[in-house]
Amino acid sequence: MLANFTDKDCTPLSQKELNPILAAHEKFVAYQGGKRAQLTRRGLDGLNLANRILSEADFSGSSLVGATFYGSNLQRASLYCADLRGANLQAANLTRADMRGATFRGANLSYAIMDGGDLRAARMMIVGAEGMSVMDRRNNAPANSNTPDIPDGVDFTNCSLKNASFGNAKLENANFTGAIMDGAKFKGATLKNAKFKGAVLTGVNLKELDIPRESLEGCVLDVTKEAEEKAEALKALIISHELWISSEGVQGKTAALDGEDLRPILDFAAGRRLTGLSLRNTVALNLNFADARLQAAKFDNADLRGANFSGCDLRGASFKGANLSHATFAKARLGPLKLASGGELPVILAGALANSQQFINSTLDCPLPELGLQ
Repeated sequence: MLANFTDKDCTPLSQKELNPILAAHEKFVAYQGGKRAQLTRRGLDGLNLANRILSEADFSGSSLVGATFYGSNLQRASLYCADLRGANLQAANLTRADMRGATFRGANLSYAIMDGGDLRAARMMIVGAEGMSVMDRRNNAPANSNTPDIPDGVDFTNCSLKNASFGNAKLENANFTGAIMDGAKFKGATLKNAKFKGAVLTGVNLKELDIPRESLEGCVLDVTKEAEEKAEALKALIISHELWISSEGVQGKTAALDGEDLRPILDFAAGRRLTGLSLRNTVALNLNFADARLQAAKFDNADLRGANFSGCDLRGASFKGANLSHATFAKARLGPLKLASGGELPVILAGALANSQQFINSTLDCPLPELGLQ
């Protein structure tokens, strides 16, 4: 019986060991000697491969979790069954690359070019001293599975795919659940049985997708005319709330923007004093809150994918159940808010969709697990 393969057998490489291999490969593709990079089943988690010429390099079966390929040329490269969860592939050229069976869950592929890429389902069979094993990157792939059926394609769950190009790509059974796909292009792509549940498809030509309308259920599409028309009213509510805060309740009044589509006021909240603002269940994708004072604000169940919270004061804020994929928290302050009564109001991240890497450059008054982040 086949054993489900894990990355424990991938031979790890350090950055110091990797660099000469990449340099030799760049000479190889320039016909200046060198040697093709054969990095099959290597442990390259978190390493820097940015701005490199890696065309036709072989990363089959390798673990590249959190690795950086920013701006690299990966034309015709093999990423067969590679693990690229959380990797940075912004502006990478993956034209005609073999990405069968790979997982990109949570990766950033904004402006990446994947034209002509092969992104169909696949598994890697490995023969070793203990017999045959299988590498299967599918989400929730069954352990000890010996079935030849592979119903799921490449995993792009919660990826950032802004302005990515999939021209003529083979995307049968691909999973784009929750992916941010503003302006992505799919001309000529094969999308049979592809999943788009909850994906952001603003600026996408839906005719290029050529999929049943029911497949778009739950997706975030272009801003409606009705939402655009409410923009000025929403701005007025924010101004009134800020006035209420600055005047200590003498002027203005508190605002509740619960359930609103805030995308038409993209930058309006940046730098403002908005303590206690209620934004439950809002659609606030890519919203710019930079340097705003948002102590005790309520973002419960809000869609905050790609939002910018850089420099924000978020003490006592609640993000219960919020989608924070690819949101930025650089220099943001998170922790308990001390109340006049002597108590404290904690930050709540319970049930939020986020990862610890997003908070590396934040100012934390307590460890992330204490904030409820799973």
